[in-house]
Amino acid sequence: MRYKPTFFIAALLIAGITDAHAQFGKSKYVVRDPRLDKLVDKQIELNKEALKSRISIEQGYRILVISTNKRDIAIEAKTKLVKNFPDQKSYMFYQSPNFRVLLGNYRSEKEAEEMKKLLIELFGETILAIPSSIEVKGEKTETENF
Repeated sequence: MRYKPTFFIAALLIAGITDAHAQFGKSKYVVRDPRLDKLVDKQIELNKEALKSRISIEQGYRILVISTNKRDIAIEAKTKLVKNFPDQKSYMFYQSPNFRVLLGNYRSEKEAEEMKKLLIELFGETILAIPSSIEVKGEKTETENF
């Protein structure tokens, strides 16, 4: 009777060691749910769409419509821009002591000058095309992302 408990304990230890060895051994097969592949493909697709709508900052031109120390006049000018050019983005900055209202994101000076001609009719001759950091929407190559 005395040998039964030690035999039982020895058997448990041996079983535990072989079981532990089996858990850490290298498996040749990976069992994976096929829905996981669909999920990964969907995420890749979503990432590509997000890349297309990414906004980057580049050097370009904006049109300075007005620079004034009166906030009401600047707000009125920005409102006029939004009404007349809803497809263009307008900006209002406070740079002490003046409020500056700018329009657009133009990559070249030529594009800015064409728009400037339209704005002269609304705001007069005091409009300037100035170099600025602009927001550019567009698709980047996938290699830039990785």
